[in-house]
Amino acid sequence: MLMPQLANNQSSQIDLRPQKIGNWINSLPRGSVGKTSELIYKALLEINRQEMKATDRFRVLESLRESVHYVTENMSSHLNGTSYPLPEKLVQIANACHSIYNNMTRGYYRVFDEIKDQNILFVDKGMLNTSIHRSINYLQKSLLLLYKTFSASHHDYWEQLHKLYRYAEDNRLTKNSVTDELQTNKRKTTINDEYLHGLLLYLSEPYHLRPGEIEEVNQHLKQWHHLAVLNKISDPSELGANKDLIIVELDQNDPPTTLGKSPLIKDLQNCRILDASKLLEQLNQQITDRIEQKNPGNSKPEMGLIRINLLRRLIESWGQTKKRRFPRNNLAEKVNITIGLHQTHKQLVYEQHIKHLDTNKDIYSGFFTKPEFEVNEVVDVNKKDSDVWSTVYNWTNSDVTDVDTASPSQKRITELRVKQENWTLLNESAAGFCVMSVEKQSNKIQVGEIISLQRKNSNQRIIGLVRWIKAYGDCGIQIGGMMMAPSALSVSVSLVNTDKQDKVIDRSILLPLMPMLNQPETILTFSRQYKNGDVLE
Repeated sequence: MLMPQLANNQSSQIDLRPQKIGNWINSLPRGSVGKTSELIYKALLEINRQEMKATDRFRVLESLRESVHYVTENMSSHLNGTSYPLPEKLVQIANACHSIYNNMTRGYYRVFDEIKDQNILFVDKGMLNTSIHRSINYLQKSLLLLYKTFSASHHDYWEQLHKLYRYAEDNRLTKNSVTDELQTNKRKTTINDEYLHGLLLYLSEPYHLRPGEIEEVNQHLKQWHHLAVLNKISDPSELGANKDLIIVELDQNDPPTTLGKSPLIKDLQNCRILDASKLLEQLNQQITDRIEQKNPGNSKPEMGLIRINLLRRLIESWGQTKKRRFPRNNLAEKVNITIGLHQTHKQLVYEQHIKHLDTNKDIYSGFFTKPEFEVNEVVDVNKKDSDVWSTVYNWTNSDVTDVDTASPSQKRITELRVKQENWTLLNESAAGFCVMSVEKQSNKIQVGEIISLQRKNSNQRIIGLVRWIKAYGDCGIQIGGMMMAPSALSVSVSLVNTDKQDKVIDRSILLPLMPMLNQPETILTFSRQYKNGDVLE
């Protein structure tokens, strides 16, 4: 975590004496967030390279915190509505925030590192406690930024977090509160609070959330983290009783995980169990109160209300209740992919026309051979076939080969074909799949987006839902998806009894009846104009 020292003949451009740094901060051009962030970054580099007393370094960093908060909050707010891949402008913003957070962490960590070996009876406990607290806080901010930008590279952040917490625990500092003047009402938190905040944020499965949802969870955790508890292992037999226990290994560079997913624990003395039962109880109560239209007592008015759907997903994540129903088969198979409901609908229209017209297969956009899945006539909907992906279409009586009603009738069919991405299918099961690409992506991808896959030797298009996104830098991107149906039809829907001039026809996708999975026929469409009880045609 230490930076190289500044050469003797290299002078600082900033007077870093604690009594002088205030004048430099007051001269920052706050009207230009970009310029201010650049100046702050250069100042932090000098602070971390120069030799100075721990007390002086600490005071300078404390003086800079408000300016750091100002520029990073302004810049990072642009990341809340992003999708992958990020535009180059947002990549630059994320990198700037990340560099500032990292250098603030290095500065406070250096203060901690220089005083931690002193006699605990004579050390300035306020400075020691605050430097640990601030280091953990800025490490959390760095991780939050990684989650929002889909990056799966955590560097040595977890090792540093665990090391800071373990030192505080050994020296009974975890319960000491630190005031944060940058928070509303100068909120006080402890080292234990900040550490639990980071653990719970990771356990909320941030890669399964959109950036705005991640920020929403992060804000609410400021009220919730005190409801979780870290316990030492008093009896090794505790570990054999429940594979869903959440464990934290303080001597490893690993995030928290469940006992069932963890390799053999190396040292029980460095292992902690996270108990989130009180948090889960309160969230369940909040859902009950919301359904009964009561005012939840644990949500302050200024925080707003978190959506019930998101609350339920958090309960699943923190309660470790999600289980895979089917085993995954490892593969390495090339597939064609479309992203989004609009693109998938257009490609399905194109492929349905090609099949109907029996056009020269050489111009077919995907792979074309015998279908992998057959559409069956309904004989008895209660009779279950042995194939879980057996599909039945019986809802539509329209001719799917009609020209796309959402487009001019003279449009050539070939114009409906969309650009598909070439990905690699890594694994699949009857319930989900994982795909990877090392190529630069041209289509925007978000969690919750419709995704379709077409395998080689199949002219059917698998329909799925993006569940998580992880980017691995130059090594590419991986997407985890929920399998919705092994095939689909493109249809158009609109509200019945609507004036012709007001009628809006939406591109939609019809998923078949699948008796073995108890899945009814389903229409995927845009939600902008529909509500419960509407009749569609």
